[in-house]
Amino acid sequence: MKSRNFETSTLLRHSLLSNFLFMFLSAAAVTIFGLPAAVAQERRDPQEVSQEEIEKYRELKEAEKKEKVETAVQEDQTGTDPRAFSTKFMPLSRSTELENGLTQLDSTLFGTIGFSPQVGMFYEVPVAQYRDFSDVSGFPPSIASDVIGMGDANVKFLGKPGALGFAYGKEGNKKGNVMLGWELVFPTATNDALAGNALVFAPIVAVVVDMPFYGFVAALNLYEFDAYKTDSAPDTSRYVGQWFYMQPLTPPGRWWGGFFLLPEFQPIYDFETEDFSLWIGVELGKILGPGKIAYIKPGWGINNSEATDRKSTLELGLRWFF
Repeated sequence: MKSRNFETSTLLRHSLLSNFLFMFLSAAAVTIFGLPAAVAQERRDPQEVSQEEIEKYRELKEAEKKEKVETAVQEDQTGTDPRAFSTKFMPLSRSTELENGLTQLDSTLFGTIGFSPQVGMFYEVPVAQYRDFSDVSGFPPSIASDVIGMGDANVKFLGKPGALGFAYGKEGNKKGNVMLGWELVFPTATNDALAGNALVFAPIVAVVVDMPFYGFVAALNLYEFDAYKTDSAPDTSRYVGQWFYMQPLTPPGRWWGGFFLLPEFQPIYDFETEDFSLWIGVELGKILGPGKIAYIKPGWGINNSEATDRKSTLELGLRWFF
């Protein structure tokens, strides 16, 4: 009896051990051969999903960018309204002749960054400036007659306080704004002939008012003075006005659509030399598409009395909303 019980017990233990070994080997086989495939499958699925998410994210960003540009274009189709704090890139090239015969060529990176509907920044970086002194009378022949390099950069900050906005006209459909801000000119020039060698600060008071037929008038008024300068740099103390009127000429659309005219006046009074000068420019612009503008802008100096006053200018530029 004991022998049978022992045999039965032994067989049971062997059976359980065999089953355990079979389950262990099966689990090991799944682990060794099946798990990598499962892991690979698990890895593939997130990759496929994340790629879809990336594409969807790109589409959403494109749609968001398009909506942002469309909103900015509705507010400021020509890219010239200082009240519209949208983000724009506006490179330009300018040729200037001074009264003393000096020729200036400038390639400038200009643009705006909108921080909010009430605050924006304008930047202007003359990345390449050329000065030709060969026609300047009395210029010493021992000194190089031309210079090329980077000029002084400047930034402007403008704010549009809601309390200083107003409405007028029939049913108050015309808007106006008083804007406040400041400008800084940094001595970043690579050559003394291209620089003022001074850190110039200017508070700004601006008034912008809607006009009939979708136009507007803007008057920016700056008082510039040197916050820091080298001993060789002249003192800076002058009033600079930037007054302009934007008037659409043709409605957007077709090849002849989207033209506009923007005459600009810049009165300048130098308190150090007691000199007054006036420059007039006439910009003719064309809307090439939503948020894309090209323009040409000739200009002339009037009532000039100083050798360094502008005699004539010609500017070509582009404006892109993004």
